[in-house]
Amino acid sequence: MRIDTTVNKGCPQGSCCGRGYWNIQYNSLLNLNFAKWTRAIAFADDLLTVVKAATVAEVENYTNIEMSKIAKWSKESKLHFNDLKSKVMLISRRRKERKAMDIYT
Repeated sequence: MRIDTTVNKGCPQGSCCGRGYWNIQYNSLLNLNFAKWTRAIAFADDLLTVVKAATVAEVENYTNIEMSKIAKWSKESKLHFNDLKSKVMLISRRRKERKAMDIYT
């Protein structure tokens, strides 16, 4: 059974142009002016942001700076990230530094 719908903006999922248009759009996110301590990695429509720092406080500060850049890009691009699917993970060799972080989106 085939269902026809009218698309008002963007590309329908699975269209022949969809992947190309998405890559053009998403490439602008990957080319943001991230700081030297940050690396952005994308796979399909998922984004991984890796931030490296000496202390947890620095990681929080750096991550919030980078997240503000991503939030600004998202607003300008009229795209939204799903907060329920977004996660923060601290990786450290020091056991005492494993704590919840305040990351703002």
